[in-house]
Amino acid sequence: MKKIFSIISLLSILTVAFFMGCKKTGGDNVFSEYEIVDESTKALIKINYAVAFYNNPTAQIKINDVRVSATVIQNRYPFPGGGFNTLGGSTGDYLPINPSPNTKISITVPKRGTNIDSLDVYTTTIATLAGKRYSLHVTDTLSRKSLLVDEDASKPDSGFVKMRFVNLMPTTPSVDLYVGTEKVASNIAFMSISDKFLIATSQAATNTNWYIRAGGSLPTSPVLATYSSASTFNNQRVYTAYAIGYTTYPSTGTDIRKPYIAFYYVR
Repeated sequence: MKKIFSIISLLSILTVAFFMGCKKTGGDNVFSEYEIVDESTKALIKINYAVAFYNNPTAQIKINDVRVSATVIQNRYPFPGGGFNTLGGSTGDYLPINPSPNTKISITVPKRGTNIDSLDVYTTTIATLAGKRYSLHVTDTLSRKSLLVDEDASKPDSGFVKMRFVNLMPTTPSVDLYVGTEKVASNIAFMSISDKFLIATSQAATNTNWYIRAGGSLPTSPVLATYSSASTFNNQRVYTAYAIGYTTYPSTGTDIRKPYIAFYYVR
């Protein structure tokens, strides 16, 4: 099955061209350049960067030692496509890569003005299969950790959105996710992901507030993070919601390490 993936930067275009060797296409009334990718022969990857350094330096992502991002990656940045309450774009983009049992993913802080590695933030090796869509969540703790998720991008029925929820909050053993007064994910442990759940798009007309609370607490217990957007209920879209940050920093403050709830498009 062929998909069209919009490219968010010239560097990403060059990267996809490197991986795919495809022709760039375009024409009248096209607002961004794109590549036609045969999803059945490639694996697709998104890196969700959730590492909260106190000075929030910009980082870069490399796949098999080839840089695939500009040096713009910061905390709360899904690359190449983002969503809501994130940095970066608001698209469902994934990078196409050759499927392999040992794809190397590296995140580094480069020397100023170069792509030469200065600080190795995190490096791991993942296994990927053709026709699969993956998200690699990278977060901070005493030692950085990652969670590789095999995504389900199939569309829900009309009138619904489909979601899963990831807990990337190092100081919170488990958390609950609420939309309005309804708990939709319960006791999700750190570095774990919930089962899939559906939410009616009509929710956007009722209550668009999302809340994170400590796992197993009462619906009236303190809120660790909150976010509101009607765009998190777009018809037949597939999202991942995720909680990040440290509860030792006030959610009303400006420190980048404070708790957040954010969303990115899977589809």
